[in-house]
Parts: sequence; structure tokens; C-alpha cells
Amino acid sequence: MDTIMAFPLFVLAMGIVAAAGNTLENIIYATAIINLPFYARMARTEVAVRRNAGYVQAARLSGNADWRILAFQIFPNSLPPMMVQISLNMGWAILNAAGLSFIGLGVTPPTPEWGIMVAEGANYIISGHWWLALFPGLALMLAVFTFNLLGDGLRDLVDPQRRT
Repeated sequence: MDTIMAFPLFVLAMGIVAAAGNTLENIIYATAIINLPFYARMARTEVAVRRNAGYVQAARLSGNADWRILAFQIFPNSLPPMMVQISLNMGWAILNAAGLSFIGLGVTPPTPEWGIMVAEGANYIISGHWWLALFPGLALMLAVFTFNLLGDGLRDLVDPQRRT
């Protein structure tokens, strides 16, 4: 995981998509690969925090096997922070896909995608048709902003210290 994080993430995604081909599936795989270390580190931290919790000790004392404790005690209690992280990373994933399409490594132009729309609209800004790049850019910004608000709302719901 540290090896993946050692590279700039967008450059790594560019390399993966350039090597594998610019299809939608490869963009999804590249986005998953560059985000994998964040989820792996978060899962490791959540398990380390929860493995000595009282409910895990009680399950261990009642004779449950390690896999059962992991499946029924640790995993369900580690899932809410992971869901918050997923919702926060969705904005980065959308920006990553749009960025790859903007530089020409995304899906091919007949497929509608915000990065392609912004790139094609940027050619017409000087001629006075600025809205061809503005509106796809605003839609992209609104989608990322919405996922960030969703992540903040989920964090407020699952974190008891943040509740008012």
C-alpha cells in the first residue's frame, strides 16, 4: 500500500489507463487501485481500535471464534467510518475520471462525460461560446460538492462526538 501511495495518484491513474487502454472499465479499475491504500489503512486502524473494545472481549469470553468476532462484532462496527470515507472519496473519483477524460485518456468522445465536454468546450471559449465549457464544469463541481456534503452529513450521523 505504501508503494502505491509513493506515486502521485493522478499520474499513477494516467499510467494504468494508458497501459490498459482508455475504456470505462479501466478508468474504474485505475480509480479503485489508487484509492485502495486509503481504505486498507482505514480498515486496519478501525480493527486495531476495536479489537480491545469491551464488546469484543465479551464475545471472546463467551467462546466465539476469531472469524465470528471479526464478522459479527468488528466488521459491522467498522463499516460506518468506511461508508463515510467512500462518500468523501466519490468526489475525488469523479474528478479523477473527468481529469483523465480532459487530457484524452478517458472514454472516447461519443460517450458523454464531463471531462470531454469541458475539453471540447474549452476550444470555443475564445470565440465567445464560453457556456460550452462552463455548464459541464458547473455540473462537475455540483456533483463533487454534493458528495462532499453527503460525506460530512454521514460523518455527523455516525460520529457521536460530532452530534449536537
